[in-house]
Amino acid sequence: MTDYLDEKDRHIVSILQRDGRSSVADMAKELNLTRTTVNKRMNRLLETGVISGFTAVLRNDSFASKIRGWVTICSFATKEENAITQMKLIPEITKIYTTNGKWDLAAEIQAENLENFDAALSKLRAIDGIRETETSLLLSSRLGK
Repeated sequence: MTDYLDEKDRHIVSILQRDGRSSVADMAKELNLTRTTVNKRMNRLLETGVISGFTAVLRNDSFASKIRGWVTICSFATKEENAITQMKLIPEITKIYTTNGKWDLAAEIQAENLENFDAALSKLRAIDGIRETETSLLLSSRLGK
């Protein structure tokens, strides 16, 4: 998908990854391009799906009071897509990954407290297609801030 990206496209993506609120004017100045050119390139990156959206990046301590954990999940193969669709409806589930090996899926849960974490976990376990789960609470980060 990224075979057709040139150096300028990759630079635009890099700028946006560094600061998603960078203005077209600032990017044009940094890239030594016109604003129109940067705007056209950004539109193409959006239309082709290279850039799929913009999001807020939070400080590590923004959710210091939150309980976080990973749930690894075994699903029934014929019901996995339905299970993923249902998992997306649980607001405490912030990430879902497919995996290989014993576990088919991995999901991150973030909740304000253990009771809410437990409630979200119960909702996940009740989904048709979920066969087995294993939960690990995240205690502290050993990288960076």
